[in-house]
Amino acid sequence: MMYIWKEFLEQTRGKGLWLGLGMLMLTSLFLIAEARAFPADLGFEAMLLSLFDMNMYLLPLFAMFLASFSIFQEKELKTSMILLTKKESTMSFVFKKSVAIQLVLLTAFVSSYFVLALFMKVFLVFHITSFLHFILVIIIFLLIFNQIGVFLGVACNTKMQLVGANILTWFFVVFLFDLMFLYFLPAVTFENLRFFSWTYFLDPIHTLRFYLESSLGLYALSHMSRLMEKFVFMDIRVFLLINAVLWPALFFGLSTLFRNGGTIDD
Repeated sequence: MMYIWKEFLEQTRGKGLWLGLGMLMLTSLFLIAEARAFPADLGFEAMLLSLFDMNMYLLPLFAMFLASFSIFQEKELKTSMILLTKKESTMSFVFKKSVAIQLVLLTAFVSSYFVLALFMKVFLVFHITSFLHFILVIIIFLLIFNQIGVFLGVACNTKMQLVGANILTWFFVVFLFDLMFLYFLPAVTFENLRFFSWTYFLDPIHTLRFYLESSLGLYALSHMSRLMEKFVFMDIRVFLLINAVLWPALFFGLSTLFRNGGTIDD
């Protein structure tokens, strides 16, 4: 509880969280206003998908910066050293700090979407089930990138390194990874499609978007071609669960190893 309260005070007193929430809500309001011209039957769902596409660019950057600088501040102010010297193990410190960061940032960003839901309710034909699917996707999205931010904060020694690591990670995840997929796409055949499917759906952005498309009724998973059936060989909810567990657990584990700015502890 001490970690959560401390994290809440630090995040709310800083400008980064409010800047992120302000930009997110401002851009979302423009999308909601534009969605009034969409057809009534699927206009709300199309708006949610557009909102996710916008979040794909903004949320990873905000989440990683806020989480990583929260961890880095503990190192800079020597509070992490005091805790680790007196009563905390590395794993305990990273776990408690990760839980605090996740709870505070998830609460802040998810609350902003519920505020936006009031505007959606006024201007659009609001569907609660579709909105809850969207919130689930956002929660998993934030869980993954918050934990990546924790790892970057642990692994970097200076603020310049941390800024560069955040930007490079964001660029790789959002842009470079998709360019690599496009480069290797001509080499995909029916025989190696299963391998390509695993690599495609282990990218959380791909999985979350595909889950959202199918859950909102914008992409039907029935009557697919043989090629698509082999590509989507497993229930998309299973891929969603794998991403929700695998990536936060992996980066939590790495954070406990890379305690001293990129140096693996014995």
